[in-house]
Parts: sequence; C-alpha cells; structure tokens
Amino acid sequence: MNLFNRNNKKHTKKLKPEGFEPGKPVDLQAALAQSVGIARDHMEDAASSMILQQGYRDNVSRVGFFVVADGMGGHLNGELASSLAIETLNAHLLPKLQEQFAVPPTSEQIEPLLEEAFQLAQQAVLEKVTGGGSTLSAALVIDKTLYFAHVGDSRLYQVDCDGKVEILTRDHSLVQRLVDLGQISQVEAETHPQRNVLFRALGQMDGFKVDQDYRLLSKPGYLMLCSDGLWGVVEEKKIVNEICSDKSLAKRANQLCDLANRAGGPDNISVILVEIS
Repeated sequence: MNLFNRNNKKHTKKLKPEGFEPGKPVDLQAALAQSVGIARDHMEDAASSMILQQGYRDNVSRVGFFVVADGMGGHLNGELASSLAIETLNAHLLPKLQEQFAVPPTSEQIEPLLEEAFQLAQQAVLEKVTGGGSTLSAALVIDKTLYFAHVGDSRLYQVDCDGKVEILTRDHSLVQRLVDLGQISQVEAETHPQRNVLFRALGQMDGFKVDQDYRLLSKPGYLMLCSDGLWGVVEEKKIVNEICSDKSLAKRANQLCDLANRAGGPDNISVILVEIS
C-alpha cells in the first residue's frame, strides 16, 4: 500500500427549502476563495470553478464544474501536481461536455467521461511530477443532477437550506480506514498522529481508483468543495452556519478561509461554495 504523508452576487433573501420550479433549469452561483494559511509560506492547493450556460431550441442548459486539488510532495512538486491535475481534467472534460449541451447527457455517458479524465490526470502527474501527488475532488452539476468524482481527502459537502449537511466523499486516509475498521473512534481520528497519511491519491503507482457517484437535486441548497485546510481545523457546525448565512456568496467563501486561519491556519485552504436555486 503506497502512502502519501501530508503535513458575486449579493443575496436579498435566503433560499427557500421548497423544490425547484417545474420546467425551469436551476440557477447556479459560485464563489472560490483560497488562503496560504498561517503556518505555510507557499500554496500547493489548486481550484477551478466554471459555470456554463447555453440557449438551444427554446431550452436553456446550465452546467457547473467545480474542482479542488491539494498537492503533496514538497514545494514545487505539490504545486505542479495540483495545478496539472486540474488543467488536465478541464482540458479533457469541458470540450466533451459542450458537445453534449443540446441534449442533457445520462449518467451512463458522464461516468466514463469522469473516469477517463481522472485517469488522464493521474497519468500526467506520474509522468511529469516525479515524487509529487495530489488529491482531486470534482463536482459536475448538469441541470438538476449532481455527478461527483474523488480521490484523496479533499471533500464535497451538500448543505440544505435548513442546515442539514452530508459529506458526499469518503476520505482516502489511513485514519479513516482505521475508523471504518473500528480500530479507533472518530474522536481519536481527529488528533491521530497519522491523520495526514493518504493511501489513495493522484501520483501513486499502485491501487489507484476513482470514487464516483451521482444524485438528483430535488430542492435548493448548497455544495461546498474544500481542502483539509478548512474541514480539518474548523468545526462542522461553524462551517454550516457560515454557508447558510445571509452574506454574499463571495463573502461567505472568504469568511470560511478566515475561520480556518483563526483556528491556526496550519495548512493551505481552498473552498468553492456553490448555491443552487
């Protein structure tokens, strides 16, 4: 088992929890914020946020594609691995999505595209960043369907308007594996000395596998993608309270970075906050 060691628009009202209006595409707004943190002197995270829309034969299609990558392997290696991963993902996937804009693609079409894009990102890191690696978490919203793919321990959260939160990704960390096996508790995991060791990430030679899933979006709410520089140091309740506040989306994203820095800022921080209405 290979291991990596890792040391807008302002709103005038809050989202309402009822379902989407039938026959109309969802509206997407997004904000991206980053901070190098307090303890680090360089940025090894990378993030990308894109919202595409197109009118075609009296129909309006919207696609949102959001990605966070947390680089590993030292200064240059980490920076290169995370940025290369996202560049490769976008270069492969975005043209193919545009080709299918006229007719919304099915899960049977999207899942192979995401798998191929992640495998290309993996190959790019292996070939061009010797000794480097990266997490990679991506969320793709096509009208009222959310597709997501993931490797590493950056996370994707879904938050309802009432504050109900669900983590849609599973950390590929040694500590999470120990929790799953019942060898340590979730409380013990939070302070475990090996909590930054990953058993699956871009750049590993063996055992590389991409987690994928999708779900229908039935009502307005939020998505948040972030690196462990946020979720690893800020309580979930504080994160959710900030996401559901009535500030502008950009201010909420920046405030999440500020919360992590006020908690010590031990790592780089990347967050993408998406509002779906």
